[in-house]
Amino acid sequence: SPAMPRFLLALLGMVFGAVAAAATVEKFTLDGKSVTLKVPAQAAPGKPWLWVGEFAGHLKSLEDGLVAQGWHVASIGVSNQFGSPRSMEAWEKLYAELNGKRGLSAKPALLGISRGGLYVNAWARLHPDRVSVLYLDNGVCDIRSWPGGFPLTAKGKGSAGDWKLYKAEFKFATDEEAQAKSLRATDGLEPAIKAGVFLISCHGTADTVVPFVDNAKPVVDLWEKHGGKFKVFPKQGGDHHPHGLPDPKPLIEVLMAEAK
Repeated sequence: SPAMPRFLLALLGMVFGAVAAAATVEKFTLDGKSVTLKVPAQAAPGKPWLWVGEFAGHLKSLEDGLVAQGWHVASIGVSNQFGSPRSMEAWEKLYAELNGKRGLSAKPALLGISRGGLYVNAWARLHPDRVSVLYLDNGVCDIRSWPGGFPLTAKGKGSAGDWKLYKAEFKFATDEEAQAKSLRATDGLEPAIKAGVFLISCHGTADTVVPFVDNAKPVVDLWEKHGGKFKVFPKQGGDHHPHGLPDPKPLIEVLMAEAK
């Protein structure tokens, strides 16, 4: 009867809702750093996971959508370290915990929201074999653009306070030294292309804080030049906020398809 499909849909909705509700959030400390781990009710085959560089929980619908599909979602608190070697030491320990001890996938998908791009790019440079997807969401890729605010192809708004913190973290004495010695957007990423890392860029085309042309665009161009796999989600006329997509389903589909 016509009522039967509606009944079945309602029943399925209740079942999936119960599964989603059964997911848990685990919080613990690792070497003095706070870790947040969303744990699915039932892990998907291969135990895929999303590693959020900064602003965990900001793309809640994306995270929860992946958890409902059996993904873990992880983050570790190393704010204001801008992807520095010190921050990567903490990342090494979290990777050892989640992959080595808990058996999560050897190749997490990385999510770099805004300044989080510095962390995920740093990890991809260090360990191209430990990444499945590099997802930049209005991601910072050139520190001179943000927080430096220096005019490159475009000129972002910058952040004087964060630029000062960056120089202290990397032990640069002057603006000139910091500009000269800072990594460029594409430095050291070619091995990630050779390793088959899939690149995603979701970005506002009119971002005034982290201009796409000086940040994710050079990375996308590098992937295209070297035959890497990538997909872009441009938001025409969009600024730095909001991040992600109103409906995260297209992003979730790509992440699920490309996760190892």
